[in-house]
Amino acid sequence: MPEPQQAPPLTVPVLLIAFNRIAPTRQVFSAIRAARPTRLYFACDGPRNEAEAARCEEVRALAREVDWPCELKVRFNERNMGLRKGVSSAIAWFFEHEPEGIVLEDDTLPVPSFFRFCQELLERYRDDERIWVIMGNNLMDDWPGGTDGSYYYSAHGYGAPWGWASWRRVWAHYDVDMGAWPELKRSPLLQDFFLDRREQEDVHSMFDHVHKGLMNSWSYQLDITRVMNHGLNILPAVNLIRNIGFGADGTHTVALSDPRNKDTARDIAFPLRHPRFMMLDARRDRAYFRRYIGSTPIYRLKRSVKAALGGPQGPVLKAFSALKAKLGGR
Repeated sequence: MPEPQQAPPLTVPVLLIAFNRIAPTRQVFSAIRAARPTRLYFACDGPRNEAEAARCEEVRALAREVDWPCELKVRFNERNMGLRKGVSSAIAWFFEHEPEGIVLEDDTLPVPSFFRFCQELLERYRDDERIWVIMGNNLMDDWPGGTDGSYYYSAHGYGAPWGWASWRRVWAHYDVDMGAWPELKRSPLLQDFFLDRREQEDVHSMFDHVHKGLMNSWSYQLDITRVMNHGLNILPAVNLIRNIGFGADGTHTVALSDPRNKDTARDIAFPLRHPRFMMLDARRDRAYFRRYIGSTPIYRLKRSVKAALGGPQGPVLKAFSALKAKLGGR
């Protein structure tokens, strides 16, 4: 493990987004308190029902535990906006006030060096419009292919930004409704972007689901802006974030057996070693996608069978759906 060093003051603002889970939120808040940012933004969505009100209030009470020199701003919704609009509107609020910053959700627990990593790279790439997001999580930090520096450049990650930093210039492209997706999907330019056919099929499916409202997510909308602008994300060579939200209370992190449920977070060494070449690590991206992002072989087989039968609106599957409804969904 790297030798502990005295970290410089954290002058970059931090946004903490929470809802009604006090145990993980308290852990993330404690990590932020240890980092002592000079500006903290705290956003909480409103309760979905009366029974949740007390749990939401318990989370919001953490604002009273800010006991270091800090400018605190809060955004506590009276009504529930849901994950998609609640999170995205909180980030929009943050970047209305700040040109750059760090974003943490209530289940993304950072190691101490995450904050310094983000602060140094936010400054280094502030005016470089090729760089989109500085990620904190890297689930494939056991990559055997070697690395040229303390981090690498990626363009083929989707969803799951477990602790990240970026700039207002990036968020300005964000559209929660993904209005550009239908046109982009039809464009031949998009076909040249993907590393292989598997990624193309899976990403089309992901973006279709989000665009149609079938997947409750805010983050794929940020991914599509990176694709449209040919941007690059930065991933640390080691994992700096532990997701502590796996379990029944999670939204997209429910199963404890999920391969992403890994306790590998550890501190990164300073001074950072910057890569010699600002180039996409395509081999690493392809391996990461297949291991942690893309669909399973069984899901791909089901999708192929559905396509062969004419898709969901084809006569075979429409007849099957009608029969299933007639039998009461059995």
